[in-house]
Amino acid sequence: MNIKNEFEKREKELNAVLTECDNRLKKMPEGKLKVITKKGKPYYYFRKDGKDASGTYIRRKNLDKARKLAQRDYEIQVKKALSDEMKALSLYSKAMPKKTYEHVYDEMIYGRKILITPHFLPDEVFVEKWLAEPYEPLNFDGDLAEHYTDCGERVRSKSEVLIANALNKEGISYKYECPLFLGNKKVYPDFTIMKMPGRKVVYWEHLGLLDDPEYITRNLEKIDCYEENGIFLGDNLIITRETSEKPLNMKQVRRLIEHYLL
Repeated sequence: MNIKNEFEKREKELNAVLTECDNRLKKMPEGKLKVITKKGKPYYYFRKDGKDASGTYIRRKNLDKARKLAQRDYEIQVKKALSDEMKALSLYSKAMPKKTYEHVYDEMIYGRKILITPHFLPDEVFVEKWLAEPYEPLNFDGDLAEHYTDCGERVRSKSEVLIANALNKEGISYKYECPLFLGNKKVYPDFTIMKMPGRKVVYWEHLGLLDDPEYITRNLEKIDCYEENGIFLGDNLIITRETSEKPLNMKQVRRLIEHYLL
């Protein structure tokens, strides 16, 4: 994890909220809101300033005035919280050393690296080790048509060639038909993807025979099994689909990659 990047991301988020607060406050009324609770029911009073202790009762038909005053007070408190956090981020960022523990292994010479089990692997080393983990993919039947990606990897369909090539083009690491245990059931996701830099595993299933009722039933059961084991569509599961009448849409594939994996 790059701490500096996380700070910058958080600071950008805080600045966006701060701008929104300032824009809202421009439209808010002057005065103060006093709230009294009687028998569990709130009663609202408008105070011109701090000297106006009792205030003027705000009737139900004028409740919008109370809402605006309450919203203004909320925005003011949010602004203070934003300011406090931004000051803390600034101080912490200045105090942070240029080199954190994650960088120690990366800066060592090769002769030392091979002797050490590090606490944290650099991203490229982590991905390299993940890809090097051995696994047994599904076998290809002898009479199955041969389809190969630009990297020379054999897959089961022309659509999977297109998906694999799109992933490779973006430098996204994946394993093809790497076995996965969902409870006691063993499945073979089409693509098991390592999303970087967050090191999150995402599965991609391409449903290419949606004209076939048996195929649909089988894959619906598979999707149910994914969800039962904490793998959900739109989070760590991507699904593309096609029929004989509606082939794979590569614009959609690229949109999915951009939205979920980049």
